[in-house]
Amino acid sequence: MKPSAASTTAAWIAWRWATLFWKRMANKKRILLFGWLPPPVFGPSVAYQALLRSDFPKHFDVTFINLSVVSNIRELEQFRVRKLLKLAQFLALELWYLLTRRFALVCYPISFNRNAFLKDTVLLGLARAFGVPTVLWAHGTGVARFRETLSPRLRTRFDQMVRRSRGVLVLAECLREEFGNLLPLERIRAVTLGIEPAPTDARHPDGRTILYVGTLLKAKGIFDLLEAFPTVRACVPEAHLVVAGEWFRADEEQATLEWCRRHHLTEAVRFVGPVWGEAKWALLRSADVFVFPPHSRSEAFGLVLLEAMQAGVPVVTTRGGARNEMVADGVTGLLAEEQNPSDLAAKILQLLTDPLLRERMGRAGRERFLSHYTHEHYGRRMIEALEAFTSEPPDPLPNHNP
Repeated sequence: MKPSAASTTAAWIAWRWATLFWKRMANKKRILLFGWLPPPVFGPSVAYQALLRSDFPKHFDVTFINLSVVSNIRELEQFRVRKLLKLAQFLALELWYLLTRRFALVCYPISFNRNAFLKDTVLLGLARAFGVPTVLWAHGTGVARFRETLSPRLRTRFDQMVRRSRGVLVLAECLREEFGNLLPLERIRAVTLGIEPAPTDARHPDGRTILYVGTLLKAKGIFDLLEAFPTVRACVPEAHLVVAGEWFRADEEQATLEWCRRHHLTEAVRFVGPVWGEAKWALLRSADVFVFPPHSRSEAFGLVLLEAMQAGVPVVTTRGGARNEMVADGVTGLLAEEQNPSDLAAKILQLLTDPLLRERMGRAGRERFLSHYTHEHYGRRMIEALEAFTSEPPDPLPNHNP
């Protein structure tokens, strides 16, 4: 029985489509990307998820290895035997990929923690053993401080790891100098993060709500905000603070709750726990001012600021890291001095007592988000950076320790 004309045409279309697909895939540069995906939900895992949903994996042939080893952020700093087992799994998976695929580049998130750095040397060492060029991605700050915590031998290994790479990615132009003593600036590229746009309904703030969203940890500035709040209440007695997020340490949680009781703030400060999805957007829509005052030693960026900007909420944050570039001071929000509750309170009051200023800054923040910080902008920045690193290899650097 002869095939019909329709079935012949369908077979030809399928063959043609498959040919074009594999030809297109063959022309793509292969990238082995290490990173994190939720759970747990924290800045880096959200950032990688957004990247993988942008045009980035359409431009490159991306193989992703998820480095997540815990489901709860409280376990991040705790030793667990299963973390060692996970490392063995990561090594086996990386070895399989390196044996079966030819990569143009390995992109790896470098750690500024001694134990995590030792893990980095193992996984990056395997890639180098296969002759695959590496690009290091710094999600934090404090290169100089981290090097000082290392023994001379480990410091040398860190320097070699950086200097032997094709280059380093940082989160803002102002952070390029972090690696300036180890690499020429042309091998240090800034890739500002972005997030996926979410549907945002009309806002309905009440003129007195201050909102914090993020991990509850001293380094995130939650204690600075609580210390600033009584000053705010003295000027705006009806003001209240909504705190959303998961506590990183149980002792800090107990100390904070006790502090609120001593200062008679248990009704004015509401802890709502971790929030995601629509629950988070509902909080943002009801907020008048969004406050995120981290310490720059541990926080280079702050994706929650982008969420607030997207929702049209004016932000108050601390100077330092990528925040100096993300928030246009006096335009989309206000920058306060780090670990300075008095200055933080003054900035909050500046917005809380001026409805027109809040409206203007909230609108400007949303416009800035849509023009700079969506996941597609982020994906294009990443494409541009890795295309540059996969072109001509850099000139070799002399071996010396700065």
